[in-house]
Amino acid sequence: MVSKGGLWSDDSLIETVSGYVGNGYDQNLPPFRQFCHAAAKIIQRRRARADGTLLEGAVIFVMEGIVQLSDLPKESRPLFNHGVASIGGRVWTGSSRLATATGVVMPQGDAADRIQFVVEKLGMGARPAIYYDPSEEEGIMRAYPSGLVEPENCEDLSLNSAELTIEHLKRLLDHAHAKLLVSPSGSNLARNLWSDRQAVVPIGEAEKGVQDILHVALTSGLRFGSIAVRPEGSSEMGRYDFFLEEQDPLDASTWTHHAIIELKVVKSFSESGGLVAHSKNVIAVSHGLTQAAAYRDSHYCRFAALCCYDMRNAPDPAGAVAHELTRAQSLDVAMWSWPLYPSAKLAREALVN
Repeated sequence: MVSKGGLWSDDSLIETVSGYVGNGYDQNLPPFRQFCHAAAKIIQRRRARADGTLLEGAVIFVMEGIVQLSDLPKESRPLFNHGVASIGGRVWTGSSRLATATGVVMPQGDAADRIQFVVEKLGMGARPAIYYDPSEEEGIMRAYPSGLVEPENCEDLSLNSAELTIEHLKRLLDHAHAKLLVSPSGSNLARNLWSDRQAVVPIGEAEKGVQDILHVALTSGLRFGSIAVRPEGSSEMGRYDFFLEEQDPLDASTWTHHAIIELKVVKSFSESGGLVAHSKNVIAVSHGLTQAAAYRDSHYCRFAALCCYDMRNAPDPAGAVAHELTRAQSLDVAMWSWPLYPSAKLAREALVN
């Protein structure tokens, strides 16, 4: 299944979130996800250089392939992930981290000839692979999780994180909600957001549970473009939920501060089953809006967003934030809200109605 703009396909995203077990996001990713992130970082570093070396030709990365043919000249790169030297015109194979790699020069020809070379000559067609050709589309690399022998099973992953917009961020969050959060059928972690699904009682730390799921979804959607998704950080204004920043590929001391994201969960019941007053939810949203604006300004970010997740027994996401629409516009903070349901049945009924 092909997905555009850096979004994993639905099955891949769910698999990634299901495999997430806490801190150390990269370490807990499936190996091919690690491989894609490593290749993207190398390409970003090559793109950032002004010497035009990316124009030397397409490049194919093959995960854990073995070059067995003795008649092919091979090049070994011990610091391959640093992205210092040219990579174009070759097939590179290495582990999921691509810390080191072995390269083989590809023959002249088009994409079909290059793929045929990997499949037939090198015998690596069944190994997970990435194809990148800057002459065709500089901002996209194509990932083949089942190898180049299955050309239709691919995903187009965007490398253009510097072009991150508030609209693109909203699309990522909409996608994460629809596939991972709207009901417990989305992922194992979504099921864990509810203490008692029959009684519509969320867990005590529902906001942290939502944050864990969004951390993986945002990182999966953005990091091919080298954006770091920082959860739970401190500043003089308090603790933000997410801070999105991007390191310059060539100058490690230079960072672009993209966004602050604040999360709020509104609910009808506490974990013990006690009623949560309407006024408490209203105040929580208001505090979240103030926090988003303050954290954006203190971190000199390009934009900020408040994301509200409605876990009440009769979700009304628009109503949950209606009292702060005017102030959000005045503060220039995006304010979005989504419903969460304790069962797929309730989610379907809400969609129909």
